[in-house]
Amino acid sequence: MNMKNKFILSVATLGIGLALVGGGTFAYFSDTEEVNNSFAAGTLDLTVNPTVVFDVHNLKPGDFMVRDFDITNSGTIDIEDVLMHTNYSVIDGNGDNGNADFGKHIFIEFLTSDGDLILLNKSLADMRKLTQQGKSPDISNLYLKLKNLPVGDSDRIVMKINFVDNGLDQNIFQEDTLKLTWTLEAKQGAGKKL
Repeated sequence: MNMKNKFILSVATLGIGLALVGGGTFAYFSDTEEVNNSFAAGTLDLTVNPTVVFDVHNLKPGDFMVRDFDITNSGTIDIEDVLMHTNYSVIDGNGDNGNADFGKHIFIEFLTSDGDLILLNKSLADMRKLTQQGKSPDISNLYLKLKNLPVGDSDRIVMKINFVDNGLDQNIFQEDTLKLTWTLEAKQGAGKKL
């Protein structure tokens, strides 16, 4: 073996030795642990009982009726607001209504549970117009207990329906039927630190 090859072999051996020694100086202990997480969304669930509140026939101007229904938070999240969206259609029994709207003659009074105080008084036509404008009444603001409906709690909604006698001829509404749908929309409150 010539001198040049011996020199290269010596340098290579020295390099391998330094690499082994140098690699050993960077050895360290290590350990790993896992953190497991779980996120489950809650449920917003408003139930109403009974689901049919008014089923009245043979109304005449001046008639009124008082009914109530319970709303319950059956979910796992507190309810902050309960919006009442109003929609109805009129079946013109005699085809003589023209532009007259039967809903302008039916008024809803939201009453305190003892029936002594009117909290809101609006015609069905006005309530439907508010819904169409995205301003449905927040019935949770009408009842003090309903400022917040915690999980498992219930509240009673008391309403009086009036077929208002306006003192004028209302014969065009004879044999008419008004089909009313209230959609109650429960909304959660703002998020908070948990």
